[in-house]
Amino acid sequence: MLETLKKVHERGIHLGIVSGSDISKVVEQVTQELVNDCEYTFSENGLVAMRKGEQFACQSFKNHLGEDNLKRLINFSLRYIADLDIPIKR
Repeated sequence: MLETLKKVHERGIHLGIVSGSDISKVVEQVTQELVNDCEYTFSENGLVAMRKGEQFACQSFKNHLGEDNLKRLINFSLRYIADLDIPIKR
């Protein structure tokens, strides 16, 4: 797979990586060389954005919402899920 991606890149086709994992896991899976060669890499479900291996943007729910609002959101979500009436709870 990595060999194929390198050949595609050598032909001048822009590559991008999108992953839910953090950047260290992405590098472990595809190598730092490929991350550096890719036009864009988005890790952590798009919260961290890189261009040619250099980070240019980073978002965080905690920083965006603030600690108190994040706790309220998490508590609401957990209560909502716990109270769902589904056929089988395991």
